Amino acid sequence: MKYNNSFVSLLIVTVLLILNSELFICSAQPQVKNNSVISDLVLIYHGSTHRPDWNKNELKPYIYKSDANSFNWLFDGFLFLEIFDKNRKLEWDPGFGYATASKTEWEWLLGRYFGKGKGPDALEAVLDSLARQGKKPVRPRKVVISIPCPVSGFTDWGEINGKKLDFNKAEDQIAAACWFVDRVLETWNNKGYRHIELDGFYWVHEAAGKDFAIIPEVKKYLVQKSMKLYWIPYWKAERSDKWDELGFDCAYQQPNYFFNKEISAQRLDDACKFGKLHRMGMELEFDNNVAKPEGREKYYEYIRYFDENRVWDERLVAYYEGGGAWLRMSQSNDPEMRKMVQVLSDILIKRQERADNEARGSKDTK
Repeated sequence: MKYNNSFVSLLIVTVLLILNSELFICSAQPQVKNNSVISDLVLIYHGSTHRPDWNKNELKPYIYKSDANSFNWLFDGFLFLEIFDKNRKLEWDPGFGYATASKTEWEWLLGRYFGKGKGPDALEAVLDSLARQGKKPVRPRKVVISIPCPVSGFTDWGEINGKKLDFNKAEDQIAAACWFVDRVLETWNNKGYRHIELDGFYWVHEAAGKDFAIIPEVKKYLVQKSMKLYWIPYWKAERSDKWDELGFDCAYQQPNYFFNKEISAQRLDDACKFGKLHRMGMELEFDNNVAKPEGREKYYEYIRYFDENRVWDERLVAYYEGGGAWLRMSQSNDPEMRKMVQVLSDILIKRQERADNEARGSKDTK
């Protein structure tokens, strides 16, 4: 079959337009297959004995911001995760120099995640109190729970149904991860939360590219449970550009700029461009060092580079805040700290309003 040059040219242009449209959609809502997305996902390091309790008062500054004249929602997603316990010398993610957590310690962490009046319990309680005042978000606040890492080579984790697991075997690593998923789902269902939804699970091991024999099988199991799988790889992590092929529903790129004095702010631009190319969300990073001049400067650099690269307008964002920095900033009377809170709050409020409007629009078209 022969085609004239005009027809071929028109066909090529049409295909390119379709591809470009799809890329824009994916960069705006990376890897998500429906409109029920988390616009702003805050990382809450929760469980270990050196962390905040994450009671109602500690979580409030993450949920909303109000004064005498206004009330506004802030983060719409809450990732509860843990990597190590300094006091108990244990780790649920390898590389920190502590003892690898066994099944018993996975169970202990689960109990800490869902402690009475803490974490998801506290989030539910705050939202319930607000609902009684007539304040309900357009979209439910969503929760993501971290799966501890089934560390390759570990042989003392424990048993499932009488079988001792050996993490030299991929099938045993998969079994442990799926067992934890079941335990979380069972606990969640028993809680009977009305104001929060469990959206999925987080693969805590940032070097997940090395877990390529495990993750797709865990993902298959999560699909059966109608759960998503999240990942936040470090800069240049193996296979981070192939996160979707690994099986993740949502991936955010870490710039790793805030913590390294040896690299320039060009890293932020590079990370934003890499994330857009590979349809990833972005992670904004800061910690208690925002109290220092160099930390404040980097904080504003993240905000500026995200603005210049249209991250705030087009991409999903995760927020690493060092396990309580946002709480301390919100409680501070220091004018500089309060200014930093206001600047990011204004961005969050605008993004939440946009996400709410999109949700209303999608409902109107159904």
